Amino acid sequence: MIRFAAASAALAVAILSAGAASAASSYRIAIGDLDLSTPRGAATFDRRIRGLAETACLSGGPLDQARCRTDFRREAFNQLPQAYRDDYARARSSRVVVRTSDAQR
Repeated sequence: MIRFAAASAALAVAILSAGAASAASSYRIAIGDLDLSTPRGAATFDRRIRGLAETACLSGGPLDQARCRTDFRREAFNQLPQAYRDDYARARSSRVVVRTSDAQR
């Protein structure tokens, strides 16, 4: 299981780990200290999920482990509250656009 924990709110969402034939384990991903609407917060969340997925997906061959990590990540995102998912999506899709005048080109 994966548990999300927010420092200020009592947010704990449990989901099943999508590991290949592995026993259900409990994982905790802290999100209360993150602002998922910023690129930095989204990147930190990605690192936390990646680290836990590496720990959770040790059994099987390389292909099984890769599938497990992909499933783990998908399940973690699916269990985030919608507002957090929206913030994360905006942070990950934001692009920096710089306009310059013709004189500067």
